[in-house]
Amino acid sequence: MTQIDSRDALPSAALSIGVGPSQDEGSAELVTLRPFISVAIPTFRRPDTIRRTIDSILQQDFANWELVVSDDEGQGGLSWRIVDEYARADGRIRIVENGRGRGQVENTNNAMLACTGTWIKLLHDDDWLAPSALKRFAEVSKEHPSAAFMTCAANIVEDGRIMLRSTPSEQNRVSVYSSQQCLRDLYLVRTTRSLGIIPSTLLINSKVLQAGCRMRAHKSIPAGVDQLFFVDLAGHGDMVAINEGLIFYDATNHPSITTSKSYTEVDEVTLAVKQLNWQLLENRRNLPDPESLLRALRVARVPARFHHQSLPVTIRDTLQILRPSVMKIASQYLVEYLFRIRPVLGPWYTRRQ
Repeated sequence: MTQIDSRDALPSAALSIGVGPSQDEGSAELVTLRPFISVAIPTFRRPDTIRRTIDSILQQDFANWELVVSDDEGQGGLSWRIVDEYARADGRIRIVENGRGRGQVENTNNAMLACTGTWIKLLHDDDWLAPSALKRFAEVSKEHPSAAFMTCAANIVEDGRIMLRSTPSEQNRVSVYSSQQCLRDLYLVRTTRSLGIIPSTLLINSKVLQAGCRMRAHKSIPAGVDQLFFVDLAGHGDMVAINEGLIFYDATNHPSITTSKSYTEVDEVTLAVKQLNWQLLENRRNLPDPESLLRALRVARVPARFHHQSLPVTIRDTLQILRPSVMKIASQYLVEYLFRIRPVLGPWYTRRQ
C-alpha cells in the first residue's frame, strides 16, 4: 500500500487553493502557478455533449484549475475542433491526442497523465459539474491533504428527468475511510457503492498516479474497469466520501455493463472484482466468500432483472435465498441498509430537465 505523505501533498507553488476568486477576477494570472485541481476529460465523438461538460467547468466559482481533454478520435474529429475553440479562448484549457491506444482505459490514463494539478478530477464527456463543485472538492481536499482519493454522490439524469440528491445533515456530508475500511465497504456493496461508482465522481491525489495507480484492463474484468479502478485506488490509502451531489451523471442512452452485456457476463465480472477485492482484505473474519456474496447479489437483482430474463433463471436466482449463507448475508444487509446506510444517504427528489 502506498501511503501519501501529507507534507508532500500540497506543492509550494500552490500556496493558495483559489477558493475565493471567481473566474472574472483575472483567471489568466492564476495559470502561472501549478493548478490545484486538474479536470481530466477523456472524450470520443461526443460533440453533442462536450460543450455542456466544459461550460460547467467555466461556470465554477473556483478559478485555480486546468482542463485537459484527451481526444481518442484525434484532430480530424468534430469534438477536437470544439475543444480547440475553448482552448484558444482560455489558457487553462488544453487538448491532447490519445497516442496510448484506443479505448476508455488508455484514453482516461492519457488525460490524467497529461495533468499537472495537485488533485485530478475525472469527468466524462457527457457528465457535468454541479455549481460550486470544484470549490467544494478543494475545501474538503484541503482538510484531508493525505487522502488517496475522494468520491461524491451523483445526481442522475435520464430521459429528461433529473434525480437530485437531497442535502444531508452536516454530520453526514463527509466521511473518511481507511484503505481497509474502503475495501471492505466496496466488497460488501455498502455506502460507497450506494453513493455510486463512476469515474466522474472521483477526485484523485496526483501522488497516487505518480505511484503507478492507473485505470487498467483485466482479462477477467473486460467490462468492469470502473469498479476495478475504485478497488485499486482504495489499495493506495484513505478515501474521503462527500455525500453531496457534486456531479450530474447522464445515464440517457448511456451504454454500461448492465446494458451492453448479458446478465451472465455481468455476474462473471462481479465475481472477478469480488475475488480481487477479497485478496486485498487483511481481515476476512465474518465476511462471506466471493461466491456466496455473488449468490446474495443475484437474489437482490431479481426485481430489476425479472422482465429481462427467462422464468427458469429468475426462479433459480430467487431460490438462492434458501441457502443459509445467502440468507445470513441478506438479513444483515437489509438491517444495515434500512437503519444505517439509507438514513445517511438521504432521499432523492425528481424534476424534469
